[in-house]
Amino acid sequence: MESKVVERSLSDDTSRFQSLFRIPVDVSRFSARGTYSFTGRVVFGLGGLALTLAFDDGVRWVARLRMPPIGSSDAFENSNESIEAMETCEYNTISLVRQKTSIPIPEVHSIEARWDCDVKAPFMLMDCLPGNVGIMDLGMKVPPGFKPKFLRRLAQMHVQLATVQLPMIGTILSRNEDGTYRQGPIPGLGGPFNTATEFFKAWAAKTTFGMTDEHLRTASGQYADDIIPSVSSFPKSIGDLAPKLSARDHGPFPLCHGDFGHNNIIVDDEYRVLGLIDWEASFSAPWEIFADFPLTLSMVPPAIDVPWNYNEQGDPVTDELKQQLADQKTYVAAVKEAEDSKGTGNLLSEALNDCKRQQLATAMRLYQRGKVGWYSKLTDEFA
Repeated sequence: MESKVVERSLSDDTSRFQSLFRIPVDVSRFSARGTYSFTGRVVFGLGGLALTLAFDDGVRWVARLRMPPIGSSDAFENSNESIEAMETCEYNTISLVRQKTSIPIPEVHSIEARWDCDVKAPFMLMDCLPGNVGIMDLGMKVPPGFKPKFLRRLAQMHVQLATVQLPMIGTILSRNEDGTYRQGPIPGLGGPFNTATEFFKAWAAKTTFGMTDEHLRTASGQYADDIIPSVSSFPKSIGDLAPKLSARDHGPFPLCHGDFGHNNIIVDDEYRVLGLIDWEASFSAPWEIFADFPLTLSMVPPAIDVPWNYNEQGDPVTDELKQQLADQKTYVAAVKEAEDSKGTGNLLSEALNDCKRQQLATAMRLYQRGKVGWYSKLTDEFA
C-alpha cells in the first residue's frame, strides 16, 4: 500500500528550522541511546510538521512541531495561550489512554508547550510508529479482503476508549496528586460541562456553519431557498432540543478522540492497525458524540442528503451508499462483539444503534465542516 503522506526535503526549509538542532538538549535528557540524526523526511499535517530522528541503535523518534501560519496575525498571537493549553491537554490525554488501555499510541518522551522555547514552536518528542497513514485522505479505500479485520480492530479501539471515562465533558488540563484529572474547556465551546444538555446548549450558542453565506448560496444552487433557512435554523433547533438529545445526560462521559479516521490511523501494508495518533482534538464527550462512526465509515444522514440518493422506502440507490451502510452494520456488530468479549457493557453499541441520535451527532460535525444539506429535516424527525 502506498503511504499517503506529503513530503519535501528538509533542505527546503533549512533556514527556517535551524533552531530545531537545539532539540538535542531535550533528547539527551530522555535518551541514553547516543547520537542521532534527522532523516531529512518532513511530513506536513494540519498546523504542524513532523521530523524523524534516527538513533545509532536503529530506534526512531518523531519531533512533532506546531508551526505558525504563513503570515502571522494579531489573532494568531492572541491564540498562543490556547495553543499551549491544547498541547498540554493532548499530552495528558495520551498519558491517560496509555495508562488505561492497550491502544497502540506513541510514547511521549518530552513536551514543550510554549512558543518562546529555544525551538520557537511547541513540540513533542515521541516514538516513531512504522507504517502508513492516510494523511488528509479520508477517501482512501480499504481493499475488501482486508476490510473485516481492519473494522474489527477499529471497533476494539473504540470499545477500549469507551472505558476511559471522566466525570465532566471537557479536555484534560492536568493530573491531580490523587490520580484524578482536572478538566478544562473545549476550544470554541467552553466548559467543562456537568451534563450533555449543557454541552449541546453551548454548541448551539457558539457554533457557526463552516461556509460563508455567499458560498452556501452558490453551493445550494436551485435549492438555495430551502437549504439556506434549513442551515441557519439548525443551531437553534439543537438548543431547543438539548434536554432530549442525550440518552445519558449525566456522567461519567467517555473520552472521544475527536478525529478518528484514516488520517490518524497507522497501518501496515496488510491494513493491520499499528497505532492511533494525533489526540489534540480529544475531550470527554456525550455518548452520542463519542458514538459517531469513525470518519472512515461516516456517511451523510439520509434526512439531510440529496433526495435522489434514496428511494421512496428510504433505502440507498447507489452501490457506494449501499456498501457504506453495510460497512456500518458490520462495524456495529464488531463493537458488540468486542463489548461482550471484554464485559464492558453495551453503551457504545446501543448509542451506535440509536439512529436518530447518532445521525444528529454526525450532522453536527458535518455542519461545522460546511456540508450543505437539509438540516432542519433531521431535527424535525427528532422532534
